[in-house]
Amino acid sequence: MRKPNKKPSTPGDLPPQAKHLPQAVWHTHSPEETEAVGARLAEQLQPDTLILVSGALGAGKTTLIRGLCRALGITEPIRSPSFTLVNEYTIRYPPTLAGLPLFHLDLYRIETHEQLETLGLDELLERGGITLIEWGEALTALGFDYSPQHLWQIKIMPQADESRIIEQHITS
Repeated sequence: MRKPNKKPSTPGDLPPQAKHLPQAVWHTHSPEETEAVGARLAEQLQPDTLILVSGALGAGKTTLIRGLCRALGITEPIRSPSFTLVNEYTIRYPPTLAGLPLFHLDLYRIETHEQLETLGLDELLERGGITLIEWGEALTALGFDYSPQHLWQIKIMPQADESRIIEQHITS
């Protein structure tokens, strides 16, 4: 007779397949709702967090990041750094994050490890702020070794009805 499975009590007790399940899922129907998800994510932030944002062109990556930045008191225009590659802002609130840098990167046009190195990502991560990377899946594809204190993966999936499914995975 098989013993019943005990209910996991801590994340470390989860079966291997459950460790890849998203911690949160949102279904948004407008850019405003996608920005609101970004604001909710901002409430969970801690210093030294790397957030890798993935999704197809036009999925809403910059829109989500704009909502997160607004919730941190950043009032400058938030645009995808497709050509500048890195935008830097100063977080104004909450007090636990105030004064820390927020880096917004876009790796869409980065094709080699050498190009990635020219961004100085190691130095940005060492500053202990918040680092948001659009097309974050490129880090792994280009062989970048990273180990921030907190690592999030945000996946934005456009749906046929123009809505978005947004998944948050916290891996460390």
